[in-house]
Amino acid sequence: MRLSARSEVQPDVLLRIDESASGRVRGSADGHLEGAPELVVEVAASSASIDLHDKLRIYQSAGVREYIVWRTHDDRIDYFGLADGR
Repeated sequence: MRLSARSEVQPDVLLRIDESASGRVRGSADGHLEGAPELVVEVAASSASIDLHDKLRIYQSAGVREYIVWRTHDDRIDYFGLADGR
């Protein structure tokens, strides 16, 4: 999934609404998804620090509306909802 010219991420799960309905996510000629999906989910074991910091900032700046991180080692789920760009 390509969110910007500098950001290409591989989320574990994402939800995108049909591009004709929302216009937020579209397919590119090289097979990537471009644009911000409505929901991204990461299943984090050893990657929890990256998912809760670097990826959180990337998804926030791209306009991902909802972001969930399941921290399997801590048996916790973190939910982030985008409001007013934050």
